[in-house]
Parts: sequence; structure tokens; C-alpha cells
Amino acid sequence: MPILDASVFIAAISPSERHHRQARLLFESHPDTAQFLVPELFRVEVIAGLARRGEPIELLDAVDALVRGPRFYACRLDEDLLEEAVRVARLARLRAYDAVYVALALQRRAPLFTLDGEVVSRCLVSFPDLRVVGVS
Repeated sequence: MPILDASVFIAAISPSERHHRQARLLFESHPDTAQFLVPELFRVEVIAGLARRGEPIELLDAVDALVRGPRFYACRLDEDLLEEAVRVARLARLRAYDAVYVALALQRRAPLFTLDGEVVSRCLVSFPDLRVVGVS
């Protein structure tokens, strides 16, 4: 089950995003019937990202319902995941949210789907065995 970074989902549902087309292709490369694994902070990150862009409340409500639906399996932000995220942040010098996604991918030995070039490049150096799927 791949880990889905909020950046991919936001860009996939926002036609005004620079990487909209690539994000849709990446998001849709995973079968509709299969789940994405996300940290429980994914919901807040997605809604906050859309709200900051001034998206209408109706869209926020629809996206919130979708994120709470069966396509996304939210993983608890427990002590083990937090410890791994701290380790990731130290080694790869990533921002807090990014470190959580990478830590989850490392813990689950799952691919990480992201649009963040910095995450991709830093993971290549710090975690060469981690499969990071992004835009080219």
C-alpha cells in the first residue's frame, strides 16, 4: 500500500496547481479499489492547503468526506512513528510533515508518492532503498 503525500492529492484535485496533470497521473496510477496509506495528519494538511488557497467551503466539505472515506487508510501518529520521523528529520534534514511521510514509508517498506523535489532528492541520499515516486 503506497504512502500518499498531501501534495499529490491537493495537486490532483486542484486544476490550478502547477503539477495538476502529473499529480492526477500519479494518483490514478494506483487502482481505484486499492487504499493509500496516509498519516492521520493528512486530513488536516489537505484541508489546510485547500483553505489557504481560498477554495470554497463546499469543496472543502467534499474533500474532507473523500479523505475520511475508504480510499485512505489513516495511520496513527504513535510514539514509534514519531521517533522514526525524528530520525528521518535529522538524517535527511526534512521539514516535520515531510519527515512523517518518509518515516511511515520506511516503517511500512512502502513506496512514497510525492511532488516535493526536495523530499525526493534528500531521500535518494539518506534512504537509497526507499522507493520514492514523484514527477519527472
